[in-house]
Amino acid sequence: MPSTDRAIRFGMALVITAAAAYLFYRLRFVLVTIAFSAMLAYAILPLVELVSRIRLSGRPVPRLAGVIAVYLFLIVAVVVIVRVAAGAVSNDVHRLAERVPEYRVEIVQALGDLPTAFISSFPDDLRQAVQDAFSRAGTLLVDAIARIAGAIAKWLGLAAELLLIPLLAFYFLVDLPALKQELLQFVPASLRPRVLLTANRLDRILAAYVRGQIVLMVVAAGVVWAGLIAVAMPFALFLALVAGVTRIIPVVGPFLGTIPIVGLALLQGPDLGMEVLVFLIVVQLLESKVLLPAVMGRQLDLRAATIIMALLIASALFGPVGIFLAAPVAAAIKEIMTLAEGGFGERG
Repeated sequence: MPSTDRAIRFGMALVITAAAAYLFYRLRFVLVTIAFSAMLAYAILPLVELVSRIRLSGRPVPRLAGVIAVYLFLIVAVVVIVRVAAGAVSNDVHRLAERVPEYRVEIVQALGDLPTAFISSFPDDLRQAVQDAFSRAGTLLVDAIARIAGAIAKWLGLAAELLLIPLLAFYFLVDLPALKQELLQFVPASLRPRVLLTANRLDRILAAYVRGQIVLMVVAAGVVWAGLIAVAMPFALFLALVAGVTRIIPVVGPFLGTIPIVGLALLQGPDLGMEVLVFLIVVQLLESKVLLPAVMGRQLDLRAATIIMALLIASALFGPVGIFLAAPVAAAIKEIMTLAEGGFGERG
């Protein structure tokens, strides 16, 4: 009964897939914590390897000592940066918060006046409905931003998981060589070459992605800050941080960062708004054509549509935090499927 056997196997495959999906969903916050810990470890690993190459009395620095030294250095660096920049950023945020009610009124008024000429020929009922919709658009926009911020704050409220991220990254860095060998023992000997090949490919993808995103965020924040200062844009430092942080989201991140910057610039005046818009377009073109290929190469190798779909799926599963992990996970899945189709043989 071949058909019956195939039906049974298909049914079992569906049950196993559904169970795995349910388990994956239930453990989503744990998986996100592990993923962020791994990304932090990837970001710090070059410093650890640099310190480990230092020789004291003819012997290399022990890995544990190297990791501790790097962590202490990063803690001091973060404290110094926060002390230097916190005052200026806090001042920008405070001044911006004071002007939010004024900006909200201007946005609502502008959106309410915008369609007047366009809908003048509409029937009275339809005209009134469209005017009401545009009048509410500004309020809905502000409310949507507030809801997004609230969702992020809810995840940030998981303080235990946040504290586990640097702690778990610490142990990843200390035990990385031994951890690889230990995990490999769970794999049948016949599959170990394939698993090692896949792990090496994924290692290159994730390392290039994490370090490339860090470089991109830092460069974007610095360039945008300098450009906004040059055109006398208020809240320059805070907006530059927004531009840098949003770069962590591939493809759509730069556009998300551009919207509030250009919006605030337009509220200062149309000329300033156009100057800022042109400047940010030039920055984005240089990023995509020059900086990204230089720091990330072809490791990610995903179409924009694929990344956007991955962002949507990750957002639905994990909330706003999922969008930070969508691109590297999608690239890893694509690489695994490519290797599987090629029999896990070396590609040219």
